Amino acid sequence: MATADQIPAKDSSSEIDVNRTSEPDCGSSDSPSQSLDHSWSWRQFATFCGSGLLMVAAFLDPGNLEADIQVGAKTGFALLWWVALVTLICGTSFQCLSGRLGLVTGKDLARHCGERWPRVTCWFLWVMLELAIVAVDIQETIGSAQALFMLSNGQIPLWAGCIIVSFSAFILLMLERFGTRLLEALFGSIIALMGVSMAVNFFRSGVPAKEVALGLFRPTLPAGSIGPAVGTLGALVMPYNLFFHSAVVGSRRPNPPTPGSLRGVLRYLRLETVMVLLLAFLINMCVICVFAQGFYGTDQEIGLLAAGDLLADKFGQEFKVFWAVGLLASGQVSTIALTYAGQVVMSGLLMIDVKSWLRMIGTRLFALVPALTVALVSQTNNSFDRLNQMLNVVQSVLLPFAIIPLIHMAGNREVMGPPGAFATACWLNSFCSMVAVALAAINGYFLVTFRQENLPDGTGVMVGWGFLMAAYYCAIACIAIGPERLDLWTTPYLHRARGSVKKASCATVRVAGGVAVWVKGINWRDPESLLEVHI
Repeated sequence: MATADQIPAKDSSSEIDVNRTSEPDCGSSDSPSQSLDHSWSWRQFATFCGSGLLMVAAFLDPGNLEADIQVGAKTGFALLWWVALVTLICGTSFQCLSGRLGLVTGKDLARHCGERWPRVTCWFLWVMLELAIVAVDIQETIGSAQALFMLSNGQIPLWAGCIIVSFSAFILLMLERFGTRLLEALFGSIIALMGVSMAVNFFRSGVPAKEVALGLFRPTLPAGSIGPAVGTLGALVMPYNLFFHSAVVGSRRPNPPTPGSLRGVLRYLRLETVMVLLLAFLINMCVICVFAQGFYGTDQEIGLLAAGDLLADKFGQEFKVFWAVGLLASGQVSTIALTYAGQVVMSGLLMIDVKSWLRMIGTRLFALVPALTVALVSQTNNSFDRLNQMLNVVQSVLLPFAIIPLIHMAGNREVMGPPGAFATACWLNSFCSMVAVALAAINGYFLVTFRQENLPDGTGVMVGWGFLMAAYYCAIACIAIGPERLDLWTTPYLHRARGSVKKASCATVRVAGGVAVWVKGINWRDPESLLEVHI
């Protein structure tokens, strides 16, 4: 049984290991972060950078591109402000909280929950996060397969593309054996390739600068935009990424972790997070603007694969090539990051000590099977496009189960105390809590409208859907109150209930024994004996 789960300190020969069984030692003796102090240094900042490249992959995966397509094609430039708000404000706030937790404590969010919360709660969170991970991995695997389908002119079918992408992810994951710097360089190169591909399409499509400015600085919510807005929220702020980022940043913890060195690294963390999320926003904005310019108001059903052909018809064949290259880069880098995230979540929440390579294989196969099934069923890809949009909404629905535990742990002075008081400030905690409440309300509104628009009317459907929504909000409320606090409150009542059940059981046994004696003493051949009482 593992007692700690973190990524070891990073040097030129380090590797990502989510299966550490000893207490975190805050890094190795030759860690480059040990020399960090409270003063600013661009050289130290460059040494620290890298974790953001692993984290930002979740903001650029095929699910995000699908959400960008829907935002641009259905709402034009009107929701650019919403994408900027979610990425630069909400994304930065929660990713900084996640990184702060890992940096100060040396443990990831999943490990904190596994050590402090009841086992039932941890198993429930694991199930919710596994649902989110499988949903994302379906998008990433099939998205990459669709890119291969386009680049090969249909010679590589979707099911074959899924297998190729999974095996290529295994090969690329081997790079971390040679050091995390090499893996970070790979992520940076692939993200740069994606950014260049999407930027070329943006500048060649003739996007009007005035419309972009109005979309960014004039908040509007046109009719029919709730679905794309919720899908964008779920596609950008991924539940699993909050757990993964805390594990990655833990490798940058200075040794020894003095308050001054931690404050210095926290500044580097905030700056890097803002920089990479700004890059992610610009890439997503390029995709939204291209589809807003070309397809807004056409009422066409557009998905990841259909987008390539439509771009070719509208702007030229080279647009399809750049789109396919960007989509392949997006899916490949996200697949690698998600494989690591699955290991972190399982090892931390369930406190299970399993070899990293075995967890890696299990994570990939666990996602490959449903991805292959979807690929075989949706050969025309129309059904997958609709499924892809719904999977983004699933991420938004499951997001509170990652945000609320993060707020709990990052604001807990017992968790964030030594070697200095690094618990989140009251105003930041309040802001993140308000975002969580707003997210829960948005999800509730969407769930109600989804039933009205997609499910048949009837008492049974309304009652069943109402029961599911009640269970959903009860689960959120329990986690918001705090599982450890609920456990403390309910323990005396559980003891009383156990005592009452025990007394009731004893009384039931005595009554049953008396009935048995009475039945045994009855002469069934004499009906009058049924009226006799035998003691």
